[in-house]
Amino acid sequence: MQVKENTPKAIVLIVIGMTAVAFQDVLIKFISSDTNIFLILFFRALLGVVFLIIFLKIKKEPIIVKTNYPVLTILRVLLFYIAFILYFFSLTKLTLATAVTLFFVSPFFITILSIIFLNEKIGLRRWFALFIGFIGVILVMDPKMHNFNLYATFPIICAFFYALTMIIQKKTSQKDSLYSQVFHIYIVSTLLSFLIGIYLGNANYNSAPNEQYQFLFRAWSLDNTFIFFSLFIIGVCGFIAFLCIFEAYRIGSPPSVAPFEYILIVWSLILSWIIWKETLNFKGYIGLFCIVFGGFYTLIRERKKHIQITTNKPFRR
Repeated sequence: MQVKENTPKAIVLIVIGMTAVAFQDVLIKFISSDTNIFLILFFRALLGVVFLIIFLKIKKEPIIVKTNYPVLTILRVLLFYIAFILYFFSLTKLTLATAVTLFFVSPFFITILSIIFLNEKIGLRRWFALFIGFIGVILVMDPKMHNFNLYATFPIICAFFYALTMIIQKKTSQKDSLYSQVFHIYIVSTLLSFLIGIYLGNANYNSAPNEQYQFLFRAWSLDNTFIFFSLFIIGVCGFIAFLCIFEAYRIGSPPSVAPFEYILIVWSLILSWIIWKETLNFKGYIGLFCIVFGGFYTLIRERKKHIQITTNKPFRR
């Protein structure tokens, strides 16, 4: 079934999804020194399965596990899982500002991949809006790129894999429901995290030479009440983010939706100020203006495009 496009609604959903991601990232960074990455992934996915089943029961919709795109579904799920292992691990090795900033090359990847695989037509003005938005990210976060290290490649690889999953999801949404696609990710993530956790999360490899990799090898434990509560909140945030982001890319044009992921930057700044007392400098405020300008300019152009379609008048984006 052909998906009806509704980009304005998709933009609202992506803002909600990115807000959930911001709170999730802060919590993961907080508990990373006391827990295991695969325990986080396991709880996040397991709670997602539970929440999704409850959600579908309330909506009286069937739980459809079968997919019409088995190869693409397997590829999408694995890419997504690997992407966020890399991203969550990078949060322990980089500042939150650097990790988030490097991840935000994803709109460029999405735009390029949309042209290649979805035959999207991107005008010069939309390219300019994306460019302005990305420059804004750099100005706001002001990452110290001269300290670039191997771990800094992790968010970039994550961004590329994430962009691929969004493009694949646009294709699989033609026949697979949003909920079944989210269900696939949760089920596979739960199983993989459990199996990997059994092998790595027994502390056998958590020795002195591997100290920098404790987030991978630390033994699983739920004795700490704060960690247990944090894992629950991470699961809730992850579920909200999954539904909103996937639905946004299902019903919206990826190049139009992608710039609004920059709202994650705004939330990161707010939360960083509250928690770590970090604030913007003058250059940062200029960057924030660029982000807002790039995103809302894209929305304005998108609205004009819909008017053009309705009135059947030519319009150049």
